[in-house]
Amino acid sequence: MEIGRVVGGRYRIEAGGVGEVRFARDTGSGQPVVVKVPAEAPGPAVRLRHPGIVTVLEAGEHEGKPFLAMERLDGYTLEDHLLDGWYRAAEVADFGAQVAEALAVAHRAGTAHGGIEPARLLLTPTGVVKILGFGTLPPAPSSDLSALGTTMRALLGHPVLPGSLGELGVIVAELLDSPAEQDPHLTGQFAARLRRLAQDLEELEDREPARQPRGPVGAQSFWVYQRPERLPAGRVLVAVICAALVAVTAFAIAVTA
Repeated sequence: MEIGRVVGGRYRIEAGGVGEVRFARDTGSGQPVVVKVPAEAPGPAVRLRHPGIVTVLEAGEHEGKPFLAMERLDGYTLEDHLLDGWYRAAEVADFGAQVAEALAVAHRAGTAHGGIEPARLLLTPTGVVKILGFGTLPPAPSSDLSALGTTMRALLGHPVLPGSLGELGVIVAELLDSPAEQDPHLTGQFAARLRRLAQDLEELEDREPARQPRGPVGAQSFWVYQRPERLPAGRVLVAVICAALVAVTAFAIAVTA
């Protein structure tokens, strides 16, 4: 698919992409698009419409091979962003909610993605997560929800066990154990739980911004979910006495010197 070639009678190739994907422009409207030739045979996924799913503009045939023309988006994948470090727990909950909400639409339509992973989740400059690859991937044996759990665990950057990250850890663990069958009702439940959790975490971080340290998300998640326990009075007294002894000793050494 060399530059300048027209696909489907209207999409002119402008630049190369990854694999069989090319950057193109609609010669009629001037809209920038992405073209994939050949593509999987068009199925129900090409009719999906949701802010979290890349829109398929046209499914056609070019020189005997099926092609897809899709909206072209600005942004980087969540995998690209991992090069800058792990994500905060509130971000992971928000990303998970967005993906689950989009998957719920797909599952209600009777289709699945089959390959949810950080490399197939595009984060736009406005903070919207777009699922890439709908209708262009062969079916996968694992469930979309299980793949979402694996993805969220990767974004958190450390093992997630029930209770280790509060409710977020519990949800991730449940996602990982999800059945292979796509259940729209179950997907919708996870989407609602993640959306509520994301809002709660954002409010908590807004109230206590100083308690959100930089660094690995494991430490951040600890501060998000775990409030430091108040030390018993006896331990506080011992700590004060030890600190006083250290100060007196340091003063004596300084005077002697």
